[in-house]
Amino acid sequence: MPDGVELRASLYLPRGAGGPLPTVLMQLPYHRLSYGEGPWPLFFAMNGYAAVVQDLRGTGDSGGEFLPWRDAAEDGVTTLEWITSQPWSNGKIGTFGCSALGEVQFVLAKKRHPAHRAMIPSGAGGAVGTAAGRYSYFGAFEGGIFQLASGFGWFVSNGTKDPKAAPARAFDLATHLAGLPVSGLVRSVRPAPNGYSEYLATPMGDPKWNEWGFLTDDDRVNVPSLVINSWGDQTVGDTLALAESWRKSDPESARHSKVVIAPALHCAHDRVVAKVDRFGDLLVKDGSRPYREWYLQWFNRWLKGEGEGLTELKAFNFFMLGEDRWLASESWPPGDARPERWYLASGGHANSSRGDGTLASTPGSGTASDSFPYDPMNPVPSRGGPVCCTGERNEQAGPRDQADVEARDDVLVYTSVPLERDIRIAGPLKAHLTVSSSAPDTDLVARLVHVQPDGKATGIQEGALRLRYRDGFASPVLLDPGRRYEVVVDMRSIAYTIPKGHRLRLHVTSSSFPRLERNLNNGAPNNSDESAGIVAVNTIYHDAHTKSFVEFPALPGE
Repeated sequence: MPDGVELRASLYLPRGAGGPLPTVLMQLPYHRLSYGEGPWPLFFAMNGYAAVVQDLRGTGDSGGEFLPWRDAAEDGVTTLEWITSQPWSNGKIGTFGCSALGEVQFVLAKKRHPAHRAMIPSGAGGAVGTAAGRYSYFGAFEGGIFQLASGFGWFVSNGTKDPKAAPARAFDLATHLAGLPVSGLVRSVRPAPNGYSEYLATPMGDPKWNEWGFLTDDDRVNVPSLVINSWGDQTVGDTLALAESWRKSDPESARHSKVVIAPALHCAHDRVVAKVDRFGDLLVKDGSRPYREWYLQWFNRWLKGEGEGLTELKAFNFFMLGEDRWLASESWPPGDARPERWYLASGGHANSSRGDGTLASTPGSGTASDSFPYDPMNPVPSRGGPVCCTGERNEQAGPRDQADVEARDDVLVYTSVPLERDIRIAGPLKAHLTVSSSAPDTDLVARLVHVQPDGKATGIQEGALRLRYRDGFASPVLLDPGRRYEVVVDMRSIAYTIPKGHRLRLHVTSSSFPRLERNLNNGAPNNSDESAGIVAVNTIYHDAHTKSFVEFPALPGE
């Protein structure tokens, strides 16, 4: 690198190759010799490409200090220059990989280097910073809340600044995550300097995030991109929002890119089998796609000038859960989707699935509100949802049974009558809620749920908001206890059909632990060293003058 730091890489060349070759570059923070030397470099080399697998700065065998993704763009440009200067290179480079390997592709693409001709980033919505108003930074934050299980799991395993740092001491994951303060969780088991500390201590609107490479609305990516994600990925909403934002702002560049959303968990899209597979508690049929063929078609078009490069695909290609089929559109949400609102109502006792909360397509005329206590020392447990990378051996993610969650009195439950028609959701979910709290700060968690005729309730999609960020992530303001506020909880995107005769349900609560960091309700910042919280009494209003509802785009019935 220009500063003298050496980055290590492995090079694969096709046996007997004659003449300069296009190159596929994979950059990763997981040590290429134990992680990245899997099937993909061999796959591309066997199909006529040079393949380079590189340890990012401060990881694996590379020198320097690691912090995601502070040095990825400049180091990436230098790597492209090195590749193009080699006698085996034809000067055309594609990038490839999932999760961290996908995020660094977006960060590099901002530089618009002429040799960077194509990319296939998957599971990589975490590259989004302030772009499209997301503020998700590495996929580590949701509505301003640190995604604790994923964030801790990743940083304790991979986030040390020195690749030679001693590994973490043995610990019980569930017990350790329950500890406080959150700021010291990584340090207490792995004392070496770690990016976890910077991520928790840096305010959401701090310019440092831009300096670390996360995408802003000023960034323009013109690299032809085959972008892949999955409905169980915690960054799927970021991926779709970013792609749609680029489609609107730069239609010409977007014309050369495709988005594919699969029925799978994080980075598992190409492991979905053709006939029947499991996605959480759902059985999914025909959810596979010919990804290996697509990878080659994409790179062959842009790096070799061969073929059409998936021109037959529309801009957005997504699997419709509940219908077990793939659909496509030129925008997200699809152009023929129409917004639907489902309104909250109750007799004042929507607590738990035993309560009287209802969800209807027309607003009620009651005068009720619903209150619940949120005790950070007794949080609502996470059951499935968008989670990954926790380090837990049997990680439970995706659509899961919510029976024990909705039996709690600190979860408000609003349920529709049996549906008279199919509801075909395709687009972003948002909960518009009028809320007050007895505390200076608290969180809201909203979850859309599918209730089958036998009563089994499984999560569809969910999201959360730390209420200090109700007016924007760059301008946090604490609550005036007792005052009403109108807030919007982003619940990601989904394509999901709830059949006629089934019911739609919404959960509203203030925690999902350990998926999300607990709010201690005292107004302390994310990097607080406090270990005690206060109980908040939170109220949702839905009277004749105050409407609370969940909104989503729905496709016409078929």
